[in-house]
Amino acid sequence: MEWVKRKIRFLKRRNEKLKLSPWYMENGGKLLEGLIASSNGKYNIPYRVFTVEELNKATDFDFTNSINYISRSAMWDGTGYYISGIFQQRSILVKKFHAYAKGDGAASYAVNDIVYTVQMNRHKNVLKVLGCCLDLEIPAIIYDIGINYGLLYDLLRGRNFGNNIDRSLSWSNRLKIATDVANAVAYLHTAFPTPIIHRDLGTKNIVIDNNGVAKLVDFSLCVALPPGESQVEVDIVVGTKGHLDPDYMTTGIITEKGDVYMFGIILLELLTGRYPFFNVDDEYPSLWNFAEHHVEKNELSKILDPIILEERRNRASIAGFLETCFEMYS
Repeated sequence: MEWVKRKIRFLKRRNEKLKLSPWYMENGGKLLEGLIASSNGKYNIPYRVFTVEELNKATDFDFTNSINYISRSAMWDGTGYYISGIFQQRSILVKKFHAYAKGDGAASYAVNDIVYTVQMNRHKNVLKVLGCCLDLEIPAIIYDIGINYGLLYDLLRGRNFGNNIDRSLSWSNRLKIATDVANAVAYLHTAFPTPIIHRDLGTKNIVIDNNGVAKLVDFSLCVALPPGESQVEVDIVVGTKGHLDPDYMTTGIITEKGDVYMFGIILLELLTGRYPFFNVDDEYPSLWNFAEHHVEKNELSKILDPIILEERRNRASIAGFLETCFEMYS
């Protein structure tokens, strides 16, 4: 573990030289522990550690200020805001976790995000991480990004915050997105010594780049199953409203099935363009209930996104897609 000692000494020297915040060593230690635990102590840190000053200059934004993130956000998800910028002539996105999450272990979630993103970094359907900033109370994550991009959640609703990409999302685009996301999830479940469960799959955690490639982001809630086990139980259920597997919500038991369920919700969103949950006074409590009701009445046209209806696609292929959704629900 000599390399670990070297990294700790490096963190201390850097902290003293740059007079970084008191969080630098604490967050750096957590990050090293996470990388060691996830890689049997064989992992070297392959990315850059940014300073707050570098991020402020790259984004023309003050990252020590906890307000007005929304006004400058390129996009935002359930856990944080993404601020765009240019660093060394390279387009970047900086994820800053929500300030209100400080009391909920947000620093640990941020470190978890970095640890698992690093492991997934070479996969073509994962947004590539360039590095992190540790001298903030909650670490920031820096991603490599093209000029044009958008969150799938926003694109399905006709929003892209000024990014010049196709918002129509044709049926063929949606099929490709579904395949891309499935590839990333399958990699999480099969490419490591034990399956890694994402726990927060959703359209807010999927970036679509200018080439229409879907890239998964936000691994902050990931959990690796213990060796030889197919499940693990947690005390606190976390995740995004409308996406969580009912079994996980009632038992706190994490399995691969939970990710499969959430992937089914993503497929339904691609098919309908609707939100995954409804208001309490709506006729249907969830997207599943909405789809199930109209399928039972053979009312496929009431389910489909109008964009898909306008294409006049083969109904058999769409029905097959819908059947796949319900297989993941059962």
